[in-house]
Amino acid sequence: MKWLTVLALLGALPHWSVAQTRQKENIIYLDDNGQPVKEKKASFLEQVIQFDDTLWEYNFYRKNGPRITSVRSSDAEGKVWNGRFIAYSPFGRPDSIGHYTQGLRSGEWSYFTLTGRLLELRFYKNGVLYWTKDSVTAKHEADSAKAVRDSLRSPSDTDAAFPGGSAGWLHYLNKTLRYPDDAVINDIRGTVVVSFLVDTTGHVPQTDAWIYRSVCFSIDQEAIRIMANSPAWAPAMLKGRLVKSYKRQPIVFSLESR
Repeated sequence: MKWLTVLALLGALPHWSVAQTRQKENIIYLDDNGQPVKEKKASFLEQVIQFDDTLWEYNFYRKNGPRITSVRSSDAEGKVWNGRFIAYSPFGRPDSIGHYTQGLRSGEWSYFTLTGRLLELRFYKNGVLYWTKDSVTAKHEADSAKAVRDSLRSPSDTDAAFPGGSAGWLHYLNKTLRYPDDAVINDIRGTVVVSFLVDTTGHVPQTDAWIYRSVCFSIDQEAIRIMANSPAWAPAMLKGRLVKSYKRQPIVFSLESR
């Protein structure tokens, strides 16, 4: 008999997201040639989310496998990419992360190895590559910037925190998490990493929680649901003011036989 166990590790890193309100969602099942088919015959699936009249998100998955790409678009056909873009490795780790502005690469893009280690950074403006930094240079600059930020922190500065800390988080998971039926049937397990925003009221808007590391569609969606429906966090404090905080949270989905 299989017993379900879930382990969540409280850890957080800075990141970003786009705040909108989800309105519509559609799931399309596809065969090896990208043609729509019934679920039982599908090799892939595409999740299409409409946030408003000017923003759609397209998430492409292997069936019973990790996400392949996630891209936001300003049109319903997905022709004008606008917003966050992520390509994933075959193991569900990020391969590249960046942003598009009206179809052109913009800002800083991060590229990773198959094991998830940062490989290099590239900076684009209006689709033109301006500079590239290898991982050693990028890490040195990030460490230097962190040292400066740490030196400017006051004793009252705090990061966003889940009520009750690690114990409170595990209690929330045990009460809330539902292991998806299809993941149990297909013996799918793994670690999802969710990037999310905690706003100044301590809430996690549903559309500000997104998949940094993927396992499969149903498990990813359950992780997003958990984060979006979590109780209010204690917001981050900076120089006596409440501020938005960007974090990453790993959630381990595990099936154990007994």
